[in-house]
Amino acid sequence: MKRDSNYFNKTPLLLAMMIIATGQVGVSIYLPSLPLMSASLGVDASQIQLVVTLFLVGFGASQLFYGPLSDAIGRRPVFLLGQSIYLIGTVLCLTFTESYIALIAGRLLQGLGAGSASVLSRSVLRDSYDGPQLTKALSYMSVTASILPIIAPVFGGWIAHHLGWEAVFSFVLVYLLAIFTVGWWILPETLPYAKRRFKPSELLGNYGKLLGNWQVIQSASYNWITYLGAVVTLSLFPFLMQKQLGMSAAEYGTIMLIPSLGLLIGTVALNLFSKRLSQEHMLAAAIAIIFMSGVSLLVSDFNSTNLVLAFTAFAFAQGISFPISIAKLLAPHKNQVGAVSALSGSIQMVLAGAVGGLLIEYWVSSQSALGGLYILSAMSMLFFMLSVSFHKWVKPRNPILTRDEH
Repeated sequence: MKRDSNYFNKTPLLLAMMIIATGQVGVSIYLPSLPLMSASLGVDASQIQLVVTLFLVGFGASQLFYGPLSDAIGRRPVFLLGQSIYLIGTVLCLTFTESYIALIAGRLLQGLGAGSASVLSRSVLRDSYDGPQLTKALSYMSVTASILPIIAPVFGGWIAHHLGWEAVFSFVLVYLLAIFTVGWWILPETLPYAKRRFKPSELLGNYGKLLGNWQVIQSASYNWITYLGAVVTLSLFPFLMQKQLGMSAAEYGTIMLIPSLGLLIGTVALNLFSKRLSQEHMLAAAIAIIFMSGVSLLVSDFNSTNLVLAFTAFAFAQGISFPISIAKLLAPHKNQVGAVSALSGSIQMVLAGAVGGLLIEYWVSSQSALGGLYILSAMSMLFFMLSVSFHKWVKPRNPILTRDEH
């Protein structure tokens, strides 16, 4: 069915935001409860960190399966499958709160289920929108995807403080049941072509071909780089602001709402200027802002104001670059949206979890080092942006991808 270019149907967008929220909440709502879990279960900090690590492993790895599966059998069955696994993992965590083994097993199951959320949210939008409408929809979704990791810990900390860390799992269970119910009754099948047989044997070969496609790497790189920068920042800030600057947990939670506002304003700015400026101009502006935020951290005094202002500028630029990155990534691959989303999301989580941890452990431990990371991020994004012209001359022609591009 041909879409009216002047009509923007909000239903797919709302459904996609609802779906992606389940995965994002699972990543960060438990972070403030880790010390309480550690004390309650009698394990040390390194052991309780598996509560986070195993979720991210399941979250990232499962996307490689959910993406191609949704391309074959449809979005709706994969949503129901993923959310069911997520629910089972949550019930396991909640039922056996006195068992460390059951807790980390439940978190792994949660991650394996939540992986469907990231893939399906993008796939539903690509199925439903084209051109400027796709960029607009992705810009709104980016607010949900990026603000929730900042907001969720504040809410999770409040629940854990007043009701106990077990109550956080109770809240997530109720939330997931509500989303599952709404999805069961409302989520339509958005797959834009006939369903086909799912062939697991073709997964590795197809992912290898996607990795060999420069358009995929170049387009996704903007999202990977800014997400990595945001994760490193959110991991470092509690130590800088609470341990070194003496800020309380409540004060920290409140002040970290400011970068969320920056992200929102960046998304609004993208929508306001997208009709007058090209994606390349908007992306160049975002890169310049990230570079300047890094410079500001290098030359300014060490205090909470300068830290928050720099991260707010970074978040503003992320609000601009994230939708553009995803729109560029998915646009040529209408018949492989799930697979492309899965590959991109999986690499994103691996970078955030593994590389982000290494950066914090061996390099980014101060304000100036964070400034250096921001500058390096901007230069990396600029490299990928300038590489487009070069790869137009040497771009490999992949038979599978070429069919999608045409």
